[in-house]
Amino acid sequence: MQYDSLIINGNVYDPLTGKTEGKELAVKNGLIQFPNTSGIPETNPEDIIDAKGKYVLPGLIDEHAHLYYQGSIIGANADTTCIPGCVTTAVDGGTTGASGFELFRQANIVRYEANVLAYLNVSTFGNKSLCLHEEDHDPADFREDLIIDLFRLYPDILRGLKVRMCKATLGGHGISPLVGALEMADQIGRLGYHCPVIVHYDDLPKNVKLTDILTLLRPGDVLAHVFQTKGETIFSSDGKVFGFVKEAQEKGVLMDSCNGRVHWSFENLKKALGDEFYPDIISSDLVRPSEYKRPGFSLLHAMCVLSAVGMKKEKIFDAVTCNPAKALGIMNRGAGSLKEGTPADVAILDVVKTNRIFEDRYGGEQPGNEMFIPLLTMRKGRIAYRQIFF
Repeated sequence: MQYDSLIINGNVYDPLTGKTEGKELAVKNGLIQFPNTSGIPETNPEDIIDAKGKYVLPGLIDEHAHLYYQGSIIGANADTTCIPGCVTTAVDGGTTGASGFELFRQANIVRYEANVLAYLNVSTFGNKSLCLHEEDHDPADFREDLIIDLFRLYPDILRGLKVRMCKATLGGHGISPLVGALEMADQIGRLGYHCPVIVHYDDLPKNVKLTDILTLLRPGDVLAHVFQTKGETIFSSDGKVFGFVKEAQEKGVLMDSCNGRVHWSFENLKKALGDEFYPDIISSDLVRPSEYKRPGFSLLHAMCVLSAVGMKKEKIFDAVTCNPAKALGIMNRGAGSLKEGTPADVAILDVVKTNRIFEDRYGGEQPGNEMFIPLLTMRKGRIAYRQIFF
């Protein structure tokens, strides 16, 4: 058989089994195939990719970024930030609400080479980060009618509702915005649509406690910025992770690192992993003002800093492939795995030893141990990015 592309000599990691195998991966008509013949199957030499010693993974999934390019001051361009970092699927983290989503879809989503999905902000006018006044999360202003209409129109793109639980958005509303978001999500779920609630968590007001949030969240809902540093954190006074946080994870609430530049510190990462508490999902919380700026400007950077504090490579791979794919309800589309016959979204990474010192935003430092270097990104069988030396 004549293949369109053939990746040879790679360490192919399957997140569904946790196994790494040395085998060939082929692409035909944009779909993955695994040759079972000896030697190199019939392929144009120009289309043979020698991945000797490198890791071949499903295209990485950045489950939380902000990608409303030129429509929002925080919107990054998915094709200049995700594709060069081996990210083939990314989810906009609620940049737009019901009033702005249609324009976001037309202006960006349908034009991106990266597969961009979205969480819809419960606030009608979306995220107002970097403004003097953040969006108001008054539940009386939530437009359930408009939100449901959008889920009916775009069930393949919309993957949940985003609510920001912090002083800047809650005002005197307390826990009621989360209650309202969950009620809307339940209604959307009853209509047959995938609709977890994603909670931005940091710097809570005094009338909202983390235990209140986690008690309300359902299996499949997501707590974003789990390692954040402001106000009430996930840690008790002895530096251990609260028991109720671990219990929430055990019941199925997904813990998302959602690093950004400000929502993590090495102190918190080390305390959490030292207590054997790991994120289910690793995401970048990428915004345009932080593009390619240290510290914390990409999904790969988030992977590196978690590796530096002791998270094993395979757990990191799972947290950027199969885990977010399951959370997003897109495993049936072939995302997060390398199943034969699924769209060829493929990442090739080099994992190299390093003693480079990584920094956080709060003066913390940590020697690295492994660096994840993007070598090639394949999107639906097309090479969309490649390092010049690879």
